[in-house]
Amino acid sequence: MQEHIPRSLVSICIPTYNGSRWLGECIDSALSQSYPDLEILIVDDASTDDTITIARSFKDHRIRIVANEKNRGLVANWNESVRLAKGEFIKFLFQDDVLRPACVERMMELFSTHPRLGLVFSPRETIIEPDVGAEAARRWLAYGESLHQSFDVSPGLNDGPKLFEQHLAKRFLSCCIGEPTTVLIKQECFQRLGLFNPRLHQICDIEMWLRIMCFYDIGFIDEKLSAFRFHAGSATSANDRTRKHTFDMLWLLEGLLSHDRIRMNHPAVEELRNYQLAHNSLLRPSAGWRSLRTSEGRRLALDDVALLPRRTLLLATYYAYRLRKIIGSSRN
Repeated sequence: MQEHIPRSLVSICIPTYNGSRWLGECIDSALSQSYPDLEILIVDDASTDDTITIARSFKDHRIRIVANEKNRGLVANWNESVRLAKGEFIKFLFQDDVLRPACVERMMELFSTHPRLGLVFSPRETIIEPDVGAEAARRWLAYGESLHQSFDVSPGLNDGPKLFEQHLAKRFLSCCIGEPTTVLIKQECFQRLGLFNPRLHQICDIEMWLRIMCFYDIGFIDEKLSAFRFHAGSATSANDRTRKHTFDMLWLLEGLLSHDRIRMNHPAVEELRNYQLAHNSLLRPSAGWRSLRTSEGRRLALDDVALLPRRTLLLATYYAYRLRKIIGSSRN
């Protein structure tokens, strides 16, 4: 008689904010999972539309809804979802994305085979909405459709630190893992390594995946188990318009360097951080605009003027952060 292996609880975390347009389809895809041991945790970040009403219209004992009294922001709401989750594994699902019915089951099968894994991911389909411009859609599809194909990633078990080295060789300008909807994460990773970095806007998920690579093996399933929806209201589109993510790379590098193992085993990360500070034109004004006789020079000058308040705030915040780290290290 085959011994019964107890199943682990998986928390499907759906952080929401004004997500009424696609939330119903999103929740349906969570409820349709073939893996039975689930909780579906919806954490709403003070939405002003019908998000909460739609969430509460689903009558299923697996659904738990938490409504923030005030808006905390995207990354803070992701972290709140992790803190509130009861499962041993976290499966993020964004309000405008969907999971294929076998997604959680297929990923949990890989975890059960390889207990050293910290994270399992797979490719995803892309749903391009009509409100996205043709050029933005083209750029997204060129970048995002087959992220893993630019790396030496094999189905099944992948050595995490070796995968990290591949990303470092590319200066962290690309990542083999997609958005949080594409991954299943062992809750232990957050307990050991911390939550998503709130200083980051566009690549807070990538920084988390890189951290996990340094401490755990990574699993890959070469099947499209989810679908990512790209639309004009998405965080990716909004960040492209507002340039909030302008200084993300610096904070990503500092986040990685806060872990002793990464700093000692991968000195090139610190070299890359120092290069950013010394040469990155987003941190230091471009020399190209000093000749205003050309249209390109005038364009660069305007870009620098527009960036000046954000650059000034960033550098003040950054040097205060570095000073606190130095003082903290001297006390230890």
